[in-house]
Amino acid sequence: MFPPGGGTAAGYRDRVVGLSGGRGAGRPEDDERGRRVVGPAGPAGAAAPVVRLVVAGLGVEVLVLAAVAVLYVLGTGRGEAASTGLALGSAALALALAALLGGSAVGMARGRRRGRVPALVWQVLQLLVAAQVVLQENGGSRTWWAALGVAALAAVVGTALATGAATRALPVAPDGEERLL
Repeated sequence: MFPPGGGTAAGYRDRVVGLSGGRGAGRPEDDERGRRVVGPAGPAGAAAPVVRLVVAGLGVEVLVLAAVAVLYVLGTGRGEAASTGLALGSAALALALAALLGGSAVGMARGRRRGRVPALVWQVLQLLVAAQVVLQENGGSRTWWAALGVAALAAVVGTALATGAATRALPVAPDGEERLL
């Protein structure tokens, strides 16, 4: 969108991003809607602590999902699976989720906002399942502790995503499209 009072897209970009020495010259700045934009100095928020926290948490979740997929395949190979198709399907689902979360983490590390929604939905689903397991299992069992760890990680990452701090830290191009950093 153009600023109030008219103007050209190039002029608006130059003023907001700082190419013409106008508002925000040489550093990230907010546009008129309070959104972060990318300036010549580099990404506005890819190095923000909350974004690093989210990316690290998603990285841990990707590794755990990949390990779960490997365990399903190994269990199937040893004949421990009650249903081979179900076990291999679960492994494929775990790998697909790992790929989705990995893509979300890479996108956010590069300063893109698009990865927030799938990551937040995954955190909510994990919290719901982990809460159910914690309530059903005996306290102190391995499953109970694993569910508690999953719930804690999902709560930290989900809260960081839902509070808006990560959203405000990630830049948006002035025309509403996200920039590749």
